[in-house]
Amino acid sequence: MSWSSFKDLADSAIDKKGIKGQIQESLVLESANRILVDFLSERANDKMSAVYFKAGILTIAVLDDNFLEQLLRDKDLFINKLNSRLGDNIVEDLNFLS
Repeated sequence: MSWSSFKDLADSAIDKKGIKGQIQESLVLESANRILVDFLSERANDKMSAVYFKAGILTIAVLDDNFLEQLLRDKDLFINKLNSRLGDNIVEDLNFLS
């Protein structure tokens, strides 16, 4: 009898239910919103929000031009930090709504 890790068993159960995409989107959005605050500042919590993730593209709503400029400058660093937290290269690019 072979042993499976909890992660493998959970992934298998999620695949069977057909909700893997929804769970992945939720994890990406939650992680991105936490990193936005860590990456920029606590004030970013009221001015920016990750709102949508599909096909490797994370969409972030931005209400402050200064935060948008800073995130555009450090876009690659933000994506790397987010993917590092997620444990995989899930996010490929960012899209902004301002």
